[in-house]
Amino acid sequence: MFSKLFGKKKKTTQDIAPDYVSLIHEATAEGFPIIADLLNEEMEFANSPHIEADSNLWFRYIVFAGNLLNLETFFSPEEADNLRQVFIPKITQSLGADPETADAILVDYMEFLRNLNKTQKNLVHSMAMAIFQKYELNDYQTEHFQKLNAPNPKVMKELTEIVALFLWNWKSYLETYKVVA
Repeated sequence: MFSKLFGKKKKTTQDIAPDYVSLIHEATAEGFPIIADLLNEEMEFANSPHIEADSNLWFRYIVFAGNLLNLETFFSPEEADNLRQVFIPKITQSLGADPETADAILVDYMEFLRNLNKTQKNLVHSMAMAIFQKYELNDYQTEHFQKLNAPNPKVMKELTEIVALFLWNWKSYLETYKVVA
């Protein structure tokens, strides 16, 4: 309400980047063990995938890549590119890997999600599908779904609902703040 009376507070991409990266990093670090437990105990699987709670690197890349692609939903192509140029170095630093390697992997994951999104037509569903593929969950499904080489719809629904929680809420953020260069 006050933002309507007094205008939105302005935030630069440099101001946003530390919170954006650290909050997503924290969410993935704390959230992945829960996802691993849910997948390990998934009743729709024939066998448990035995995903370790600390094997979250693929998940972190998927979530960061999804969030970087999600910028295109809320910003012009130029603005999204500018935000990515500021965010990516901070993301790769948070991943604790060689910056050039992490940068290349992150770009590869973005392209991977972009390609999945061509068929899925929904970024969150594409992120869930990426998790399904990267953690080779098809190997643990019942024979019927293994033969189809397709995720069980119940598993995908659950995974999609969970993954949606890891996207930055730009809609709410932009109601309060105006992003400036």
